[in-house]
Amino acid sequence: MAQANAPLAIFAHPGHELRILHTLGQLEAACLYLTDASGSTGHSRIPLTAGLLKQSGLPERVDFPFIPDAELYAGLHRHDERLIGALALELDRVIEIMQPRFLITDAAEGYNPAHDICHFIAVRAGNRHGLDVYDIALDADPADYGHATPGDCMDFSLDRGALAWKLDMIRQYIALAGEQLAQEAGHLLALYGEPAQGCEILRPALDWPRYDRTFEADQPFFERHGRQRVREGKYASALTYRDHLRPLLAAMMQPA
Repeated sequence: MAQANAPLAIFAHPGHELRILHTLGQLEAACLYLTDASGSTGHSRIPLTAGLLKQSGLPERVDFPFIPDAELYAGLHRHDERLIGALALELDRVIEIMQPRFLITDAAEGYNPAHDICHFIAVRAGNRHGLDVYDIALDADPADYGHATPGDCMDFSLDRGALAWKLDMIRQYIALAGEQLAQEAGHLLALYGEPAQGCEILRPALDWPRYDRTFEADQPFFERHGRQRVREGKYASALTYRDHLRPLLAAMMQPA
């Protein structure tokens, strides 16, 4: 069970806790997931993450009505404000019960629309409840402060033993999680190197206006990737920032 007023980490997908596994333990943070990460395989990663949390001495997963990835992506395609709003309201309920001292969430990097939706659901909740919100790099260099300045961030450096333990947890997880996650994790480990996993940074969460400006003229990765999949005949249509994600985010981030 989570400690009273423990920080609350809000992730789009189970498995994201691996990025800051050491930090979560140091903070005795609780973890909540919006989806089950079943998108590519059809198999939920919730049970796998539940085992990881237990093995790592972290609190049990916060009770939350997570949804399948396919349901979230379908909701984005049909501009389903009610679906996104329901997730946001459920997070409000959890926060009112748990009274966390701050929130942690996925970075909004344009890599995956679920990550970015999660980010701004958390930012909205922080605004409504007067809580600081920090984000974590997922697709970027773990040591990159990104949009933030170092003095505004929380840095957690792992010693040799802690890093070895974390890397072992990552290897165990991806060995059981399926080929796609193994490929993604392997790519990031190769790109930035295993020692980079010894740096865990909580950054003040990117705000909505700055995020929106980033993609005014530049397609996010998820849109380029989706269009490529359409050309390959693997997707019927692609999610786009301007037609799908932006309208939902703009509506959600309107001042209360």
